[in-house]
Amino acid sequence: MSNNGSNNGLTLIFAFFTGLLTGAVLSLLYAPAPGKETRQKIRDTSIQAKDKTLEIAHQASEAARENVQHLVDQGKESVQGFVEVGKERVKEATDQVKTAVETGKKVSSDVKSKITETIPGLATDKKSSKKESEEA
Repeated sequence: MSNNGSNNGLTLIFAFFTGLLTGAVLSLLYAPAPGKETRQKIRDTSIQAKDKTLEIAHQASEAARENVQHLVDQGKESVQGFVEVGKERVKEATDQVKTAVETGKKVSSDVKSKITETIPGLATDKKSSKKESEEA
């Protein structure tokens, strides 16, 4: 079973308090005091150890929650940055396509004019048709 390092802090804290509690209980058991006093000391020490452990666990939980929130905020900022860059690139691509379409229309019109001018009779027919429609 491998430990990936995510529980090292909590394991260390738990081991420390377990050793502390065990040492406290053993010292109380071997201390020259009446049984009733010794049991009360054991009870008090175990309550203090439990309270301290809960406090440390709560602090660790808060720290983890803050770290997660920080990571979420960073993720949101990154996504917003990617969205902005994406919007800019789409706008640039749209502008390029519009420019290409306009250029294509102009080239098509130029080619059409050149073809019309090179075919004998077609240019004069169009000019005379245009004059007739203007006169009418």
